[in-house]
Amino acid sequence: MPKDVAALRAIAREYDYEALLLDAAVAVNIRQRKRVVSKLQRELHTLKGKRVALFGLSFKPNTDDLRDAPSLEIASSLSSLGARVVGYDPVAGKAAAAKLPPLKMAIDPYEALAGAHAAVIVTEWEEIKALDLSKAAELMEPPRLLVDGRNALEPSAARECGLLYRGFGRG
Repeated sequence: MPKDVAALRAIAREYDYEALLLDAAVAVNIRQRKRVVSKLQRELHTLKGKRVALFGLSFKPNTDDLRDAPSLEIASSLSSLGARVVGYDPVAGKAAAAKLPPLKMAIDPYEALAGAHAAVIVTEWEEIKALDLSKAAELMEPPRLLVDGRNALEPSAARECGLLYRGFGRG
């Protein structure tokens, strides 16, 4: 967890130790958030006016913890680029919307997908891993991009349903 890494980095600094591995881990996590936006830009070309669904807003599944949640930074970046961002999280949705007013909340994942050009899996909630991918593709607008930030879904199953699947390190 980021707070654990931050604590270890602080202890290392107290002892004048360079925690290069911990620093690198933090840098990789920050870069991954930017890669999500880059993947969206590459496939959608422009984000202005595009509807993007974010799935999973909490830091990890089964919590309402938004501390250092990647979803908030991603949503903020997308909003600043003109995207219409709608989120779904079974627990942390209202708190996330309060922290980031441009973020609109959906009552279920399918409402978030309706009219979306892209969807991003940020936190791998069971509800998201169990999505009906055919229904998702039917609800979405072309190009029906699915950026799986957690590699939670099977790429071939998503592609067979008509989704343009982009994961991390596997497609």
